[in-house]
Amino acid sequence: MHIQSNTRYLTPQLSTNQAAPKMVTGPRLGLPEHDTVDLRSHQARELPAGVIEHHSVQFFFSTEINERLDKLFADKPPEARKAFDHILEQNFFNSQSTYTEEERAALVEAGLTQGKYLAEQFMTDDENAAEFLDTLHLLAGVAKTRKADPATGSVSYVELPQKPHGAPNDYVNPSKLMERYDPEAYKKMQATTNQTEKVSMLIQFVKKLQHRPDWISQYRNEQATLLSDLKNTKIANRFENVNTKDATEFVHQMNTLTENASFSAFTPMLQTNLASFMKILAKKTS
Repeated sequence: MHIQSNTRYLTPQLSTNQAAPKMVTGPRLGLPEHDTVDLRSHQARELPAGVIEHHSVQFFFSTEINERLDKLFADKPPEARKAFDHILEQNFFNSQSTYTEEERAALVEAGLTQGKYLAEQFMTDDENAAEFLDTLHLLAGVAKTRKADPATGSVSYVELPQKPHGAPNDYVNPSKLMERYDPEAYKKMQATTNQTEKVSMLIQFVKKLQHRPDWISQYRNEQATLLSDLKNTKIANRFENVNTKDATEFVHQMNTLTENASFSAFTPMLQTNLASFMKILAKKTS
């Protein structure tokens, strides 16, 4: 899974062993010194509320999923897509490492109902609404596969089946098959920096595949099973019956539920999350 910032996909994946960058204080590493001005006696200038605005990143799941989402939101107000991206970043794939599994579960549940609210408010076509909600549930299923390495702190999620734009439904990525069935050759291919050599090694493996149709069949079946399992992930949602037709009732019922005993330990977190979600949509009418 990749992350996109605004309109460009970033190359880092969610699963990484690389430590997060840290700010380091100390010597100026040989950079020339400059004259300084003491500003402690000057009053800081306050910016008007709302000037600094957080923009959610966009995640890349697969070509098929992202093209589907782009199509569904193509004729919708930009705030609708921003609110959906907020659900993904803050509810489904929140990077806050200190959240407990219970807190993450509550955020996913709230995100599913926020998504239902988006469908009710913006997806006037029943077919589009159903397609959107199916995709939302699939991504919630992906969120439920989260694994954190206690030693490194790295986080990973299951990878959705991938195929290039325009590829047939039975497309199989030979690199993935190579990684699975010939791991030694795959490691060598990944290690070399010579692109010609990489291509040559991949071609050799593809030739080998011609004699192992069972590998292709097994891989396709496993990918189909994975997708089916994700689509049918059972997620008990304590917000399921919230009114999503009316904004006032939606907010009232969501906040009321967050104050119940099952959410009492993290009521402020859920209410802040909902407020951020609704703030994005408020710009539609402002």
